[in-house]
Amino acid sequence: MNVDLDSTTQDDIGLLVDMLRDASRGTDAREVLSAFARRLWRINPIDAMVSLSVRELPNGNYKVTRCLRSEDRQALEDEIKAAEDRGDNAAALAVKKLPNPWRDWDSIPMQDHGFLRRVIDHGGPQLYHHLDLADDPVLGERIGDMRSCIAAPLFDRGEPLNWNLQFKADPDGFSGQDLAEHVLQGNLIGTITRNLIAVQRESELRGKLQQQLEDLARVQRALLPKVTPKIPGLEIATSYLTSNEAGGDYYDFFELPDGRWGILIADVAGHGAGAAAVMAMLRALLHAYEGPDFNADAVARYANARLCETSIDGRFVTAFFALYDPRTSEIAYVRAGHNPPRIKTAAGDVVELLGSSALPLGIIDEYDPAEASIRLNPGDTLVLYTDGITEAANHAGEQFGMQRFDDALRDCSGKPECIVDSVHAAVHKHTRRLDRADDQTLVAIHHHGNGATPKPCN
Repeated sequence: MNVDLDSTTQDDIGLLVDMLRDASRGTDAREVLSAFARRLWRINPIDAMVSLSVRELPNGNYKVTRCLRSEDRQALEDEIKAAEDRGDNAAALAVKKLPNPWRDWDSIPMQDHGFLRRVIDHGGPQLYHHLDLADDPVLGERIGDMRSCIAAPLFDRGEPLNWNLQFKADPDGFSGQDLAEHVLQGNLIGTITRNLIAVQRESELRGKLQQQLEDLARVQRALLPKVTPKIPGLEIATSYLTSNEAGGDYYDFFELPDGRWGILIADVAGHGAGAAAVMAMLRALLHAYEGPDFNADAVARYANARLCETSIDGRFVTAFFALYDPRTSEIAYVRAGHNPPRIKTAAGDVVELLGSSALPLGIIDEYDPAEASIRLNPGDTLVLYTDGITEAANHAGEQFGMQRFDDALRDCSGKPECIVDSVHAAVHKHTRRLDRADDQTLVAIHHHGNGATPKPCN
């Protein structure tokens, strides 16, 4: 049978429900506390309220985070009501007017004496009648005329780390029932507030981390060649698509004193700041290399030795390093654990660039990679790539793979820009995603023959 409630009880329940509804909408801890206090003072009018915290303080010490009298609250209520009447954001006004103990924690004085010290030493809910706070060193000046109090511990992981106290000028102003309700209501709102603070802090940390990753990605992109070099006999297109997390893809071109060109694509194992740092180190090492030998295997040995010396977080690097001679159209290269490059021939075939593969750089000190060579014919296109492309997965977890990659190369003219566009389109068709789990890098090098006089390879 449904029991009819008297109007007073219905009003109290209505205010309580409004309080919980407003608190659940809050996006700021002070906004939640403001909604709680406004409704609570209407349900059970009080003359003053004090909040304090002992969180991470020495035993017996506390900080008063809020101390309000009813007239302070009424003045704020009047401002909020006026803001509502004007159509302004009343919640934002309430938040602006209230103290911010989370932001100002370090500037709040620490106390260890007075009535509030007795409260926290007791440790549990308390009811006080006929108080005399006139000479209290902490509360006397502000609320020394209050004569009764209920004190509710607000628990966090079972510990009373925060307290909320309500005061009345009436010496017998509170009952045991008032205390019980205050403990329940205070801890309910305290839990909501604590969870909201945790969410806010997580959001702030996530924002800071995202900013750091974006800064890292900008630095990473700045280390790549700003312009594609004009190498005699070659037409080049590059593409570098970043992942959701900073990675370690890298490509570069080096002009040597004898007219040859160094061509590099590399991929640092893993993601994040560590991978980006190793990539930056590899770039610095290669740009600082001064010989004496300018052969692909010599450069690979040098880079391996330097990376093994540093051994950053146990990371290694797969790389393909080549030296191109415009006079002969010959490419001498070393493949250090990197994905086998492809050649799109002038006849339209797609073939794997042969040659033995050495271990990735930075794994073992004793390193002797075998150098191989090939001569590009006019119309051939050398295609370098990282595994972020071939390992790109669709929603079912199926990787793009080498077959689809080769098909994308066959479906284009062989010109560098066409290769880049064809591979991008095929990857997107497979994944149906705009984001990437790993960096995706492409370097397409087309030999058009102009400016080169091919000679037989020795």
